[in-house]
Amino acid sequence: MEENKILEKASEKKASQPKKKNVLKKLDLETGKTLAQLKERANKKSFGRKIRDSELISLGLSLITSEHLAKLQEQTYSENDRLHLAHEDYVKNNGRISLDHFIGLLIRGEISPIKKESA
Repeated sequence: MEENKILEKASEKKASQPKKKNVLKKLDLETGKTLAQLKERANKKSFGRKIRDSELISLGLSLITSEHLAKLQEQTYSENDRLHLAHEDYVKNNGRISLDHFIGLLIRGEISPIKKESA
């Protein structure tokens, strides 16, 4: 009888714990190689269980800052996007002009595009 109570308690604990859901994401070849190298270095130890890929990824993701996200966003801009951003900045600082007029000013060299300093 006592064994049944122990088994019931163990099954209740398992049932009460929320199940982790797994998500599968694709990695490019270079990222996969880097992950494998990091995992190999992390697992060069005498004691403890093996470190999982998901643990390395989770740690890495926790280190991402808003500056990293801004840099990634900027890398996705096309030249057309950059033109529109420059136009928006010009309008904020100098008043409303059309995009066509703004492009004309740029081409004639009457204004120069604002370059953000990279840190």
